[in-house]
Amino acid sequence: MNQFTYLALNIVFMLIAFVILNLVSRKSPWRAIGFTMFWMLLTTLVFDNVIIALGIVGYDVTKISGLLLGLAPIEDFAYTVVSVMAVAIIWTKVTRTTK
Repeated sequence: MNQFTYLALNIVFMLIAFVILNLVSRKSPWRAIGFTMFWMLLTTLVFDNVIIALGIVGYDVTKISGLLLGLAPIEDFAYTVVSVMAVAIIWTKVTRTTK
């Protein structure tokens, strides 16, 4: 039986978000996106480890890659990446001036 892991699912959504971001704007604000991404990933690292350590969240070990940052599986960080890119897409689209 072929299992679809969290990592495979996350890669699909991250690629879709990246493609859409580039279709919306060839002049994406990559410096701002990178800065925001860094701080959001750092925040995710801290809070995910706290909620996992407290037993609030758990993961099916058969569906994660086994790569961990502290207690958090690497797959969990994909949600942060997609969220930052989605906000960038929306922000770029909404604030774009028409010429």
